[in-house]
Amino acid sequence: MDNYKDFDLIIDVRTPLEYKHSHIPHAYNMPVLEDEQFQKIGTLYHQNMLQANLLGASLACQNIAKFLQKVASRESHIPLQHKYKILIYCARGGKRSQALYEVLKNLNFQVTKLQGGYKSYRTFVLETLEKPVQFITLSGPTGCGKSEILEALKEQCIHLESLAHHYGSSFGDIATKELGPQPSQKMFENLIAHEIHTKPQPLFIEAESKRLGNLIVPRKIFECYQNAPKVFVNASLQSRIERIIKLYHPIPAAQFSKAMQKIQSYMNKETFDTIHRAFELGDLKQTTRLLITQYYDRVYKKSNFSYELHHTNLKDSIDFLQRLREKFSTPPTKH
Repeated sequence: MDNYKDFDLIIDVRTPLEYKHSHIPHAYNMPVLEDEQFQKIGTLYHQNMLQANLLGASLACQNIAKFLQKVASRESHIPLQHKYKILIYCARGGKRSQALYEVLKNLNFQVTKLQGGYKSYRTFVLETLEKPVQFITLSGPTGCGKSEILEALKEQCIHLESLAHHYGSSFGDIATKELGPQPSQKMFENLIAHEIHTKPQPLFIEAESKRLGNLIVPRKIFECYQNAPKVFVNASLQSRIERIIKLYHPIPAAQFSKAMQKIQSYMNKETFDTIHRAFELGDLKQTTRLLITQYYDRVYKKSNFSYELHHTNLKDSIDFLQRLREKFSTPPTKH
């Protein structure tokens, strides 16, 4: 299963709902049966197995024919080409994946069917998430620039906030709204496992809490980055203010008030009201300054660290971290 990343094209033939909930990262959805069709056949199967199989085969043939027509007319979103190594999977490696596999095989495509289907992939993911991972962990106060550093190191990092579509704080879902809603827990796990298997270690990662919005960081991954060498990233108050405004602006008043309600218990009424007034007056710098000094820095728990980085220039920070990574690098292990 660990060679799935060697395929040029992965096709998930399950229903759109199954695919939406979770799938192999970068897989395309070509449902052999649509949601309603799959449900109808499942109900019929308990009443008349033969009728269910006949209906299923008929609908699958129709849907595959429509897909091939779109490919032929170049209207398909799936880049099906003979030069590609193609992996096909369904829920358990059964009839749905077999149907498309046989058609593409007879059309001389380089196609493989995933034995055990998505269920076997999930077993592989859970096994991966129980194995130790070599990390270099970035910690530091809100706005110090950890996210922009990780973005610059994207081929050598796991950016949990980006995968989770959440920045972890009370305002975390606002800054990531352009990424869309959070993925399911299973999809979050799939994405983490994919990063582990496609990027060389050691990997940079941010010292996140166990929960990011509605998602839970897998236990072993959390333990690994908590116990990894830590780099404390710091920056001037002014640069932190500017960075936070750029990241979160604009914030609708209703969302700001909702986020403030979550942290009201961490400050006195006078401070709470002062922050609200600054926001209502459009003074974003003062709003952000007060949030940093009166909330974020007060609740931030500075852990022990091995290295310190004063982040003033992205290039210099990346150079420092690359040198550090070379120090901890070991020959890559086969997954």
